[in-house]
Amino acid sequence: MSTKKYDIIIIGGGSAGLGAIGMAQSFGWKPLLIDKNEAHIGGDCLNFGCVPSKAIIHIAKQFYGAKKAAAFGTAVGGKADMEKVLDYIHSKQAVIRAHENADYFRKQGVDIAIGTASFVNENTIQVGEQKFTAPRIILATGSKPRSIPFKGMDKVEHYNNETLFYNLKKLPERLLVIGGGAIGCEMGQTFQRLGSQVTIVNRGERILSVERSDSSKILTGKFEEEGIQIINNSSLKEFIDANTAIIENKSNKQTELKFDVVLFAIGRVLNYDDLNLKVGNIQTNERGRIVINDYLQTSNKNVYVAGDAAGLYKFSHGAEKHIKLLTHNFKHFFKKKHSVSNLSWVTFTDPEVATFGLTEKQLKEQGKNYWRQDQFFHDDDRAIVGEFQYGKVTLFLSPKRPWSKRKILGGSIIAPNAGEIIQELLLAANEGIPMRAIYDKLYAYPVASRINQQTVMGVVRNDEK
Repeated sequence: MSTKKYDIIIIGGGSAGLGAIGMAQSFGWKPLLIDKNEAHIGGDCLNFGCVPSKAIIHIAKQFYGAKKAAAFGTAVGGKADMEKVLDYIHSKQAVIRAHENADYFRKQGVDIAIGTASFVNENTIQVGEQKFTAPRIILATGSKPRSIPFKGMDKVEHYNNETLFYNLKKLPERLLVIGGGAIGCEMGQTFQRLGSQVTIVNRGERILSVERSDSSKILTGKFEEEGIQIINNSSLKEFIDANTAIIENKSNKQTELKFDVVLFAIGRVLNYDDLNLKVGNIQTNERGRIVINDYLQTSNKNVYVAGDAAGLYKFSHGAEKHIKLLTHNFKHFFKKKHSVSNLSWVTFTDPEVATFGLTEKQLKEQGKNYWRQDQFFHDDDRAIVGEFQYGKVTLFLSPKRPWSKRKILGGSIIAPNAGEIIQELLLAANEGIPMRAIYDKLYAYPVASRINQQTVMGVVRNDEK
């Protein structure tokens, strides 16, 4: 069988892969998309991650709001019907899947090969009995939930994010969440609100360990108010029966913990075990990750990596960022380097935790001078009436004086809708917009983003001392 030629081969039909199709079409290139499973085109975000998780979070917020309304005379009771919850999730996925499926792309002239891809040589990929070649190849194979074979696991009803939104047909009375990161926190709070009793077991000293410690403290307080039990500095040791786990803390003390269902949220691993990377002249490091340069290029100069597979961060918009970078670099002689300085992310708990730009740790590591400004929501009118005076903004600014010329370097917010509030700060940071623009802006009263102006006013007061 002859080898079919394309302008670009894209391996993986998730956020990065679908973005790469759009890039190729904008250049007039003929792309080939390869994915293992036609039903999973759309990737983790559509099928197992962002879309279903935000759909169930939306439902859980309605449950929580209804319960809080009881204080004002509304009688509310009961727990979520998981089959109806799943029906809602799948109906919303179907709306998005209408333009993220194999037939949709085939109608646009995109060739799609279904099966396991592996390198035959530096420029040739084999799928089944077929071979394909192209001068450019993008590896967008994504990531999958990390799995550890705990003793007794076969006795236990357990899920991860790839199975949770399809196989959990009944709301558990007691949900044990292993992992205190973003997925564990989002789903832990969600199921508590839907009616489960949730316990989160976290290996670290605090939940959301990648965020600021004050954000973790605030979120912990909110979780405890809602009845979520958090066990830090501990890990799962084993299961002794279908409803009993042994939890071990860092002092090696073991305790029994009862549950009905377990959700594993213990991180993710990268998907490129089947690619035959050595044959493609693609180097990996001691951890098995593909070695890439500042341009997302592998040791094979014709092969690039985008999305989770790059091993830099695991966000759908991170994949979008990679494709934008590759689009520029394929188009222009002067290349752009990958950077995390304009990256942002949001954990969609209630309150949300939103972070952007350079963190305080990164600023210190890079030896950059900066000014830190903290602003609480204590006296913010919108926070007062909306019951989120616990919120907090932290901004990192260039130390340049006068204050009006200072630039935003990064920051974080913990508050309801923090992911929306932070967007104008992200824009200012990315475009080098000086603080005076926020200071002079007239905000409609009482929008929550007025807190950004209050933070800037705090900088002014400190600067004038």
